[in-house]
Amino acid sequence: MKVQVNLKVASQSEETSKFDLMVNAEDTVQSVKERIAASQLIAFPEQDLMLNGAVLEKEKTLADYGVQECMSFDFVIQASEASLVNQLTELLQARDLTCDELGLLYCYKHGVSINQALKTVGHPEKFHDFIKTRKEFAVDNGRVTLIRSDTSLKPFSAVEEVKKILEENRSGSMDITTLCSKFTQKFNVSISSVTDMKPAMFLEKQKDVFVVTGRGQVSLKTAFDAQQRQKTPVPPRQVEQGSRTPVKAQSKATAEEEVHTTQPSAESLDNDQYLDLHNKISGRSFNSKIAQILCDVVDVVTEKSFLNIAQVVKGGSVGKGTAISGTTDAEVVFFLKGLPQGLHSKWLPPLLKAVSGVLTEHFESGYGMEGICTTADSVYMKVKGLVEVHLRFSPAFESHAEVVEALSKQGPDMRKYYATSLVKDKVQFISKQPGQVKVTMRLLKWWRDQQQWSSSLTTPSDDVLELIAVYSALQTKPKDQRMAIANAMSLMARFDELRIVWSNYYGKEDIWSPLLNQRPLLMDPVNPFVNVADPQAFDARELISLSKSTQFQENPR
Repeated sequence: MKVQVNLKVASQSEETSKFDLMVNAEDTVQSVKERIAASQLIAFPEQDLMLNGAVLEKEKTLADYGVQECMSFDFVIQASEASLVNQLTELLQARDLTCDELGLLYCYKHGVSINQALKTVGHPEKFHDFIKTRKEFAVDNGRVTLIRSDTSLKPFSAVEEVKKILEENRSGSMDITTLCSKFTQKFNVSISSVTDMKPAMFLEKQKDVFVVTGRGQVSLKTAFDAQQRQKTPVPPRQVEQGSRTPVKAQSKATAEEEVHTTQPSAESLDNDQYLDLHNKISGRSFNSKIAQILCDVVDVVTEKSFLNIAQVVKGGSVGKGTAISGTTDAEVVFFLKGLPQGLHSKWLPPLLKAVSGVLTEHFESGYGMEGICTTADSVYMKVKGLVEVHLRFSPAFESHAEVVEALSKQGPDMRKYYATSLVKDKVQFISKQPGQVKVTMRLLKWWRDQQQWSSSLTTPSDDVLELIAVYSALQTKPKDQRMAIANAMSLMARFDELRIVWSNYYGKEDIWSPLLNQRPLLMDPVNPFVNVADPQAFDARELISLSKSTQFQENPR
């Protein structure tokens, strides 16, 4: 059924927009809120869905509230300039950033561009101007610095922040891998990036604050000393009487154990190597350049073409947040008002030709654009040797269910055009995965690029590697990045045995029945008509062989 949603911001007196939404009576309030936030690019988590002035409880369904066709909801966003400043403050805790880097990091963290967030809180200025007007920040030589609460620019202390994380744990002790994960979640940078050394080595150097043991554990020195004092020492006489080991010999063994326990474990060092490699292949500067390139392309198409654009969605590795340094891919899908939902063969070719002409005219020199041309379903270009961009176009659909229904009415040859319309759901599925899983995806892509593949048919796609990382993490719940890679490689070594079906966007009964007979089966999580591991599109024999016989290399080419 169709309902109306009135979008409001609590800090503003007027409604920002109205739109229709397709819902089901069994939908929970929480799921409806998530769909609205995703479709309207809302970066602020405090939201209320209201009906007739009453806030709806997130666990209940629409049926519980008697929702009927054409009813009107208020979606109220608890957002203001102050809440935006708080979000930016969190991103600047660990280090100073340029405005471009800060905007990019905001987009990765919240899934929405900083300009869209400014628009939500009703701020008309550009991001650079907004930063300069806020007393919480200082801009010096193009870098944004956080002004601390006492108004002095105090340096960020990794020691103090690690100490706080350990203090929050009741025992004052934590696995180093878990500590690194919590630090990254809190400050959006790794301990290695801040300290320029491996975490275990950094912690070892701070002997007056931390104690590192051979089991990959780190403790506050105060907590460790307290635990040692609580242990009742065994009187020497009793040891001599109750043990065949002489007292002196036993003391020596204990001393050797203490020396051993101050060394970082092999597993910890291996994990650090994976994280260090990841920092090299996923550089902040590279991602900032890519983001700016895509913004320039989108701006030109939006401003110079005749198109009535309802929404723009960025996909590919860049849009999903899984890009690695070097040549990477980006997909930009323009959802257009007024396009028919079928007849792609009639309206798509002239549309692609027109957009290609606009881009060629605007970027004819000085922008590093190479090979602007049309393909069967996109406008293609390579930009500054960094990113391959495909621009695609789709009619504006109301919902994922509407796209799937349209797909069900098409033959296999025409479905590829409709698959473009699912890009937003595809991006969200990957981008919402935990940070550790996305690290695994980037590392697997890097590993793939180091191998020699005989053809494009035998080269695993980004989709294959990303879904392998997700499924492996769900099944094995690895404790660190070393285990995550090992588990993913083991799964790829058994690729021909895969039978993976997701349940996020559709049920098993919705899958196109011929796919269920294919082996291997690795379903697209948002498209029930696509087996990503279709044997006719991907020959997995080389992947299986390489996964079995090669080690994951620690040093990039």
